[in-house]
Amino acid sequence: MEFHINKFADEFKKTIDWMLNDCHAQELKDDLLSFQKNKNILETKPYPIEALSMIVELIKTNSLHSKTSENFRKKMKDFRRKYKDEYDENFRTQKVKDELIEIVGKRKQRNIERLFECLESENLTLKKFTDKLYELAKQGKTEVLGPKGRDNYLRDFGYWDRIPIDIHEKRFIIRSGIYHSCSSKQQSDPLDKDDLQDALTRFCKTYLKGFKVYLKDKEEEIEIELGSAPGIVDIFIWSFSAEDRYNICGDTPKCDECKLKGVCLYALTNSQ
Repeated sequence: MEFHINKFADEFKKTIDWMLNDCHAQELKDDLLSFQKNKNILETKPYPIEALSMIVELIKTNSLHSKTSENFRKKMKDFRRKYKDEYDENFRTQKVKDELIEIVGKRKQRNIERLFECLESENLTLKKFTDKLYELAKQGKTEVLGPKGRDNYLRDFGYWDRIPIDIHEKRFIIRSGIYHSCSSKQQSDPLDKDDLQDALTRFCKTYLKGFKVYLKDKEEEIEIELGSAPGIVDIFIWSFSAEDRYNICGDTPKCDECKLKGVCLYALTNSQ
């Protein structure tokens, strides 16, 4: 059988629908609802503790959430409890800065100092800082956070066109045929995260346009159009691949269990 990206896209949509109704559906919905909640918080509060906490965690762990220690989690929990109602400019104080430096340690001190410099020098709220970080991301640049941490933070706080590529997404984008069919460059590199982000973005824009997922948060129904939200598609890919979710397209792909085996480039190639 030949590989056809449009057939893959059709089955991928069905797989997303299946994931939203299967054993990890609630975890996925909780992820997506938290992204929407974060987006609303950032738009309504000048210095939300939720945004600051995520930035600090990404600084501390180099964007690896699994690297958070129990001691670090406790310190951040205590910090959030202490400052949860502080949403004014007093949040940007030497006292708070010193506390955060103590939490992340000396090795990451400069990142915290740089964050406060950015906020203070241009009198930025965290929303304006995030907007600036987003503009830098579109130029392939970053500030305070590394590229993956930058995109992780931006995606989780409402900038859904940003894709925090890690090993799970790399494998899936290449194996599935998305990379081979949707790369915009004649000489793209499958090891280059920018090229993988570009391929997934083009795949979403071309083949998922108009395809929506719906979520209910209390009385509110949330609609996300996936053609313009590759960062949301990313969480489905991650869940499909990660060991603590479906673990289908992981280190050793489980093609026999995969709903995409009849349309995936890797599975089709290896079945011949």
